[in-house]
Amino acid sequence: MSHENSPEQSKNTPEHVERQRSNRKEHAISKVLLSFLGSMELAISLFVVVGIASIIGTILQQNQAYNTYIVKFGPFWFEVFRSLELFDIYSSWWFVILLGFLLVSTSVCIYHYAPRMIRECRQFRLNVLAKSLKLMHSSGSWSSQSSVEDSAQFIEQKLSNGGYQSRLKHEQGKITIAAKKGAANRLGYIFTHGAIIVISLSALYDGNFNLKLRELAGQLKLETRDLFASQVPDMSRLKADENHAFRGSANVPEGSTTGLVFLQMRDGFLVQELPFTITLNDFRVDHYESGMPKSFESDILIEDKQSGEKISKTIAVNHPLIYKDFAIYQASFDDGGSIMDLQAWSLENDSQKIMSFKQVIGKSSVIGTQKGDMKLELVEFKVSNVRPNPREEETGRKFKNMGPSLTFRLRDSSGQAQEFINYMLPVIQEGRSFFLSGVRSSTSEAFRYLFIPADDAGSVKRFFDFRTLLNDTQEMRRIAEKTAALSLESSKAVNPQIITQMAVVMQRLVELFNQGGFDLVINDINEKVPEDKRKEVMDSYFKVLQTILGTVYIEVLQKDGIDISKNITPAQEQYYDDLVHTMGILANYNAPFFLQIKSFEHKEASGFQITKSPGKDLVYLGCVLLCIGIVLMFYIAHKRIWIIIEPESAAQTGAESGDESGTMIIAAGSGDRHQKEFALEFQAFSQLLDKQFSKN
Repeated sequence: MSHENSPEQSKNTPEHVERQRSNRKEHAISKVLLSFLGSMELAISLFVVVGIASIIGTILQQNQAYNTYIVKFGPFWFEVFRSLELFDIYSSWWFVILLGFLLVSTSVCIYHYAPRMIRECRQFRLNVLAKSLKLMHSSGSWSSQSSVEDSAQFIEQKLSNGGYQSRLKHEQGKITIAAKKGAANRLGYIFTHGAIIVISLSALYDGNFNLKLRELAGQLKLETRDLFASQVPDMSRLKADENHAFRGSANVPEGSTTGLVFLQMRDGFLVQELPFTITLNDFRVDHYESGMPKSFESDILIEDKQSGEKISKTIAVNHPLIYKDFAIYQASFDDGGSIMDLQAWSLENDSQKIMSFKQVIGKSSVIGTQKGDMKLELVEFKVSNVRPNPREEETGRKFKNMGPSLTFRLRDSSGQAQEFINYMLPVIQEGRSFFLSGVRSSTSEAFRYLFIPADDAGSVKRFFDFRTLLNDTQEMRRIAEKTAALSLESSKAVNPQIITQMAVVMQRLVELFNQGGFDLVINDINEKVPEDKRKEVMDSYFKVLQTILGTVYIEVLQKDGIDISKNITPAQEQYYDDLVHTMGILANYNAPFFLQIKSFEHKEASGFQITKSPGKDLVYLGCVLLCIGIVLMFYIAHKRIWIIIEPESAAQTGAESGDESGTMIIAAGSGDRHQKEFALEFQAFSQLLDKQFSKN
């Protein structure tokens, strides 16, 4: 015989009890989790951290080349910032997690509190007691000879005139009026939290975190080599439909076309294909007197790759072109591959060759030197260089233009490079003309300048003719013997052996001076002469050196066809002093040649920033919601007024409504903010009741 357990018996089984305990435990855990995620403390903490991170991301320029950050912050702080991913903060794992938590926390807050807020907006709270109203700060009572209904009608009309919505409750001859206005204040909470959710979603959607995930999955690889766009492999390229949001840059020379942008990421880049091409037809830039760019704009042609649609447009700073889902900004300008006609004057002791060649800015070439092959990299060309004018009072001009300049690097076989900046035109220094060439070992250093004196023809030819003669061993032997003979000519007994010895000393001093300037001559004296005789020998040697260098200078002038039968002019003497001074420090220049700009063909390029951010519409929506929410929360106050109207006898004695001899009115109110403003409003309402009823 079998039987079944009754429902009451089933509920008492161990399985049922265990299931109930498990359900209660899960419910408790869910409640704690929802309470934590929806807590105000968590939301505010997350919001503050995200805000601080956003400030850092705004101040610190994002997604630049790592070398830029190393130069700016140094190796130590670069490593610290890199480990925290501050250089790509909006796509860093910790920022995405914070943003995700903020999104979840805000969503839970809305889920938990929004129904309560909506109920708060809709409810009038008619269940109030006279005792409670009398205890409120803003309250009052009146007596009326009118009936309960007439008094209620009068009060309801006055509340309506004041912008209040009201509801009436009739109960045993008593009427309760509940009125409210500004209930939309509660909706401000929903709007502001909704704005945070919308903006967070747009930030997650428009970020390039998806590219990092694809990189981790091995689907993408950053390109770190210096390659042309056409040489970048497919692993580092993105098709036009593969990336829904990005921010990239493109540098387009005049007359050129591109359909690609470069996305800078950490120490490398990706190539992003566009569904259209950009052709730069013309570029224009205006400058202030100080040389700073005043405005620049580009005439471009957009051609859709699929439809063939063409659009011509001029874009300028703060006036972008919006094409479909893309925004094209005028971001910068640069050299577009100017062709430089250069001349390299050798500074090597065993070489007097002069090389002439053409090279494009941004390109490199290999030049053979005594120290091996060196790579010449043309970095930047400027047509004008405006500097403050130190002679402003004399000339009346605040700035002066130093003319075109070329910045280039010389890199040896080990990869070490020095950077130079050479000016095309001579500059005036203390009334004399010099060709300037700056040199530095790294971009963090200031340039150290070499001043090469310009000759009568405004060139460096005489300077290098002087160096060429110093490097000619046979000519220097002849000049040394000639100079020694002339120096000893006044002696009565001239010994040819002494002349020869003196010529040898002269020639050696010239070789030392030519190799290392005055420093090498001084070092040689310090090594070979006792300390007590160094000053005497040094004075003697420098007099001898000055004499033979003067003879070499005269030889150079004669070869230039200059008549020196008369005395040398003060200008020629000054040129000689400048010449010797420059030769004396030339070894510190540490370059195999002096690069001179003969002429150039200038080409400019426009720098565009191209963005695709479909989430921007969500940002606009979020900003609108945020503005509405702030207005509702801070500028609209939620106010409530309650009025209880009942027969006076009933209010005092509890008699039946049929025995009434008058009407008792009790009114009170409160506001959730701007209490002083509400107190004045309630006072005005009370004055209306004072005029109609008797004040108790």
